[in-house]
Amino acid sequence: MTDASKVGLALAYNCAQVLYPDGLSGASVTGRQVVLRRGWLLPSDLFAAQNIRNNIDFVTVTMAPRKMPEWAEPLGQPWRVQQKVVPIVGVVVTDGAVEIVFSGTSTPAGVVAIWLDDMPHGGAPSAAYAVTAQDTPATVAAALAAALTDGVASGATVSVPGRVLNGHAGGYGQSVRVTRRQAQLYRVSIWTADATARETLASVLDTALAGQSWITTLDGREAQLRFQSVEDVDTMQNEALYRRDYFYELVFDTLQVQWASEMLCGIGNLSGEEGLPASFGILAPSTANQTVTAALEAMQAAVAAQAAASSYPGLGVDRFGTVVAA
Repeated sequence: MTDASKVGLALAYNCAQVLYPDGLSGASVTGRQVVLRRGWLLPSDLFAAQNIRNNIDFVTVTMAPRKMPEWAEPLGQPWRVQQKVVPIVGVVVTDGAVEIVFSGTSTPAGVVAIWLDDMPHGGAPSAAYAVTAQDTPATVAAALAAALTDGVASGATVSVPGRVLNGHAGGYGQSVRVTRRQAQLYRVSIWTADATARETLASVLDTALAGQSWITTLDGREAQLRFQSVEDVDTMQNEALYRRDYFYELVFDTLQVQWASEMLCGIGNLSGEEGLPASFGILAPSTANQTVTAALEAMQAAVAAQAAASSYPGLGVDRFGTVVAA
């Protein structure tokens, strides 16, 4: 999920990629040092030994307070499946016992459910386990056996003496819905003590951003980039400080994201003869067992970090909002 602050940071990263085409360790397009910041100038930028007056230029990205048009989100805010994670775990059912197997060499992931496939006679009739990166088939089997009444684990195989077990493995799905669609105005300001440097920086930035209708946000989605206006702010010329502001409208969505495992166990009721209910299916595992919640939260954080890293590789931000090499 993204917000106005993170969209502004994505715009700052985008400007950093324009001004440092070979990365922050390389030279800028002007050959001078350019500091990119998500936020306003600091006092040290003006008065410290290493400041604007010592041939250091600044580009800041801030939110501008202006009434923006309203954008309607999709009617009814429907949920949509955005991506799926294929399970790297599977089961093999043989003679009423369930063997846990991992496929491939990727990091283990997925959810395993096992259940008693004959009529239950009391106790826990089913169990589920969310596989983590540290698991092995044996640890998964042990966790499932511990959750079943009279469950026994032998290596990677789970069984219940005198009973018939069945099992299934599934992956995860990420569902999203748009809860708000909004437009936010951002100010991209160039600060320099050299009027010539301002013209060069402005030309490069303006040309690059004019060719982009969309920018990638930190959650891997897109925000629409729309140019609004530009102005020179030369009220500090008596201090040899030159500034130019570009205003861009960014249209983006605020999302609600939910991870869930694929359906593994199902139960329901049918209307039988004379209106009597007849149940079918498998009793779902108790939430007292190892739940999927922690695994889903960890997966969501990992996906968000991966999206940010893949969109703007090698870039990070320090506690002052300055764009730095990650």
